[in-house]
Amino acid sequence: MFSYLIAIAFFLILEGFFSGSELALFSVNRTRLKYLAKNGNKRAKKVYTALEKRFDEYVATCLIGTTLSIVTITALFVSFLHEFSTVMPLIHSKEELFAEAIIVFTLLFGEIIPKSVFQHYADRLIFFLIPAIEFFRKLLYPLLLIAKVITRVVFFIFRLEEKKDKILTREELLDALILESEGIEEFEKKIVVNVLIFEERRLSEIVVPLSDVVAVEYSSKVIDIIQTFKDTGYSRIPVYKKRIDQITGVVRSYDIADAKPDDPIQKYVRPIRYVPEFTSLPNVLKGFKQFKDHMVVVVDERGATMGIITLEDVLEEIVGEIRDEFSKREKRMIKRQIKDKLIVDGRMEIKEIETLVGEKFPKGPYETVGGLIIYHLGRMPKKRERIVIGSVRFTVLKTNVRRVQEVLIEKIETTRKKVKLNGARDGT
Repeated sequence: MFSYLIAIAFFLILEGFFSGSELALFSVNRTRLKYLAKNGNKRAKKVYTALEKRFDEYVATCLIGTTLSIVTITALFVSFLHEFSTVMPLIHSKEELFAEAIIVFTLLFGEIIPKSVFQHYADRLIFFLIPAIEFFRKLLYPLLLIAKVITRVVFFIFRLEEKKDKILTREELLDALILESEGIEEFEKKIVVNVLIFEERRLSEIVVPLSDVVAVEYSSKVIDIIQTFKDTGYSRIPVYKKRIDQITGVVRSYDIADAKPDDPIQKYVRPIRYVPEFTSLPNVLKGFKQFKDHMVVVVDERGATMGIITLEDVLEEIVGEIRDEFSKREKRMIKRQIKDKLIVDGRMEIKEIETLVGEKFPKGPYETVGGLIIYHLGRMPKKRERIVIGSVRFTVLKTNVRRVQEVLIEKIETTRKKVKLNGARDGT
C-alpha cells in the first residue's frame, strides 16, 4: 500500500517538473542566452541552439509528460483507495472527499508551485532543464510523432496556419537592439529605444516646473507680451491671473501680429487644457492631436499646478532635442567644465551627474542636483555653502528664494563615504 503513495509522490514530482518546465521554456530570456553564447559560454550556446532547433518538440514533450503524469496519479490513487478501503471500510462513504483532496494537492504541488518557481528562476534553471527535457523527448518520441501527425491533420481539416513568429516583449526588443546594434546609426537606435520606453515615461520627468515657466499676467498689454516673445524666442506664452500657479490660457505670437500695442491681451488669450501628472505620454500626444493644441498645464492629484508640457517636449522624448527657428540659445545644464570640476545648472538630473562623476548618490525624493542639496541640508542653501556626499563636493554658486541655480561639482579624495555638511565657506 505504501508503494502506491511512493509512486503517487514520484509522478507528482514528475508532473511538477513537466508543468514548470513548460512555463520556463516560454519565460526564459533567449536574447540573454544568445548574448552569453556569443561571448563564449559553451553551456549557453548548447542550450540556445537546442531551443532554436527543438522548441516546439520540447513544449510538446512537457505537455505529454504532464498529461501522462496526471493520468498515472489518478489511476494510482484509485487503486490506492480501493486497496485502502479493504483495510478501512469506513472510507467507503468518503470517496468524494478524498477525490477533492487529491485534486487540490495535485494542483498545488503539481502545477501552481512548480510553475511559480520555474518561471521566476527560468534563466537559471534552463541550463539544467534542457538536458532533462531532451532525455524525455527521446523517451517519448513515438508519442511526439503521433501528436505531430494528429496536429497536422487537424490544421489541414480546419485550414489553420501555423504561427511561426514569436511576439517579443518590450524588454526583449530592447535587449535585441543592444545586441544587434552593428550597422545601426546611433540616432536611429536612440529613436527605437525611446519609442519602446515612451509609454513608461512619467509627465513629472519632463514637465517644465513653474519656477522655469515664462508667463505674463492676464491684465498685461500687447506691448508687454511682444517684448516677452522677443526676449524668449517662444511662439506661445502662458497667461496667468494674479499668481503664476493660476494659468488660465495661452497667447500665440501670430495671433497678435496685427494687434495694437495698447490692446489688452485678454482678447487674444486661448483656453488651455489641464492634464493630471499620471497621464501617460502616449495619451498626452493623442490629446495634442485631438484638440490641435501645443501646450497643456500639468496638475498633481490635489489639483495644484506643477508646470507645463508642450508638444515639443513630448516629441523630444522620441527624437531627441528639437531645435526650431525661434530658438535663440541652447539650454545647457553644464555651464562650464575645468579639468575635474563642473559648474552645472541646479536643475540637472542626478542620474546625469552620477554618469559624469562616476559616483552613486543616496536615493531620495529628489531628481535634480538642487533637490539633492536642499534635501540633505533640510533647507534652502546659501551662496558658497558646501555639502560633501561620498567623494563629491557640491558648492552652491548661485541661488534664489525658490531654487538652487548653479552648483560647482568636484571630486575629492575621502576615505569615509558619508554625507558631510559645512555651512561655512570652508576658508578655501
